[in-house]
Amino acid sequence: MTKLGDAVARDLERRGKAIDQSRIERILLDAGVSSTASRGVPARLRVRRVWVTGEKLYSERPTEETPPAEMKTAPIKLDWQPGDGVNGVGSEANLRGKSSVLHFAIWALTGRSYLQADVETWVEHVSAEFHVDEVPLFVDFDVRGGMPSGTVTQKTRSGHASLGSFFGHAEFESLMGSVMLDRLRLDAISVFSKGTETEHAWPSYAAALAVHADKLDPIVGNENTLKTRILQMFVGTRWAAVDAQVATAFKAADYEREVLIEKRRAAASVTTSALRQAETRLREAEAALEVFDPTQPDVDAVFALASVASARAQQAHELSMRLMVARTALSGAEEQLRTEQMRRQAAEEDAVARRLFNGMAPKACPRCAAEVTAARYEAEVTAHECSMCKNEFTILADLDEASAAAVVDNEVEEPVDPLEALQAAIAEADVDISRLEGELREADRSRLDAENAAQRGRGRLGAARARLEAEIDLARAESALGALREAMRPEPSSPVDDERHLVLEVASRLTKKWVKEDQGPLLEAVSLAIARLAREFGSTNITAVTLKGNGNMDVEKGGAVTGYSGLTNGEKLRIKLAAAIALIEIGHSDGVGRHPGLLFVDSPAAEEIPEADLRTMLEAMATVAQKTDLQIIVATRHGRILSEVIGPQNLLVATGSNFVW
Repeated sequence: MTKLGDAVARDLERRGKAIDQSRIERILLDAGVSSTASRGVPARLRVRRVWVTGEKLYSERPTEETPPAEMKTAPIKLDWQPGDGVNGVGSEANLRGKSSVLHFAIWALTGRSYLQADVETWVEHVSAEFHVDEVPLFVDFDVRGGMPSGTVTQKTRSGHASLGSFFGHAEFESLMGSVMLDRLRLDAISVFSKGTETEHAWPSYAAALAVHADKLDPIVGNENTLKTRILQMFVGTRWAAVDAQVATAFKAADYEREVLIEKRRAAASVTTSALRQAETRLREAEAALEVFDPTQPDVDAVFALASVASARAQQAHELSMRLMVARTALSGAEEQLRTEQMRRQAAEEDAVARRLFNGMAPKACPRCAAEVTAARYEAEVTAHECSMCKNEFTILADLDEASAAAVVDNEVEEPVDPLEALQAAIAEADVDISRLEGELREADRSRLDAENAAQRGRGRLGAARARLEAEIDLARAESALGALREAMRPEPSSPVDDERHLVLEVASRLTKKWVKEDQGPLLEAVSLAIARLAREFGSTNITAVTLKGNGNMDVEKGGAVTGYSGLTNGEKLRIKLAAAIALIEIGHSDGVGRHPGLLFVDSPAAEEIPEADLRTMLEAMATVAQKTDLQIIVATRHGRILSEVIGPQNLLVATGSNFVW
């Protein structure tokens, strides 16, 4: 039985809503609520070394626009070992890298880089050494293409033990969160808002360790939504972590209940007349759709018919082109055949002429004196016989000799008769043309059918569109009616959810009461310390402050009371710095709190802090540091003042126009 579970059970019993205690414990356990609470005991975090290498690109006139050709490069050689107390990083000119030293350390500490984009690209390797309660931790990583990759190790008696490795920003941040939260005894902060639970971890705490002159709200940390939680954790309130867990679980349960109530409210707002109107609209839509013939093509079918007609037309066109090519080929073959036939006719006539007309033309046979008549001469051409001796002419032999000579000239082993080849080609072309003509006739019929169908479809396109609109109206009417009926359906109430909500509500009320009772005296002590430190930092007109549990503050100055938001930026800077140091002081003196005792202060003189007041603040911080276990790293362009107030072993100051690294 836990203290919180027992208190919730007794509270519910007094209210007449008793719930079995084992059930209460189960609800708290399922909600992720811790069963125990303890005061925060501070762990000490220190930066012991920052070592950075790379190559920087710089201008010798950083305040003026410099052409790229005049930019210069130089190696980065930063190796600094800050000590306890107040440390100073300074220069005597702006844009000399003082703030980047803080960002290098914070990058290694949190895994999250706040460097300027150009500076980040210059970095090749970072090594940092941190001490948590005097236990050394080492963070080493390379940077390639903007991606960090490296390891985190811890020094042991036998050497170094690896705590993990990482590649990329997300893994780096996750690893540092798991390493630091556990060692600094801090819990992740869960916040539930607008239906979403968000967990804030180590980077949120680490942001509260830095005081930037241009980020002075809120008093503790840099996020208004977390100021109360971070203040409770740093003050060391016993029930702070449990209260945060209960608050997150209760907000989630409350959100679920609000969603349920909203559904019921929506259901109640639906009137009977609205339902009847929706039903009437549905009937009208159904009637409108029934007017149309369901067998008629719809809009999609009409467009499909047009598409088919286009495809058939394309097919007919292609066949027409193939037929035209075939006919052209046939015409060419027929022309060649005629030419070959004429050539052969000429060859025969030439052969006869050579035999007949190149010889003698006797009137009578020289042997028997028989007369050679004109009819016998004429018969020589057709009968191929001599008009006198009746011997047969060797015309075909001559023609064969000519053909054989042509074959030899063409070096063709298998002689082909050109006449036969042409006749075969013509016959084949005739067959192809007949086939193509048949296919074209069929394609034309299909084209005409498709075009007629598409034309009829286009004629019914108006009706198809009207039918489509009627179908859409029907779908909308059905959807609207369905939504109304769903909204009117009563959401069943869950006794289990109601019980869970009730338990978490009581638990949240109890933990808030315990947190308030526990942190009241601590906040009073912190408030006294803040007022004292603010005066030591130069705000001598501030007589008292009251730091509230919600992170707000009343400030008495000049006889009037104002809030933190009513202060000047210079006063805010002093108060914010004083609040951080006061939390460390209380933790150091009373052993209560969770602030790790490390502060980064960036450019304090940028906000209405004159040089004299800056010197006063630095001297006051140095005095506090002598009495309190803390480490402060201040970056300012007033390097000369740093050198006058802080010892050389804690300084990293560039003189003149030199760079810090």
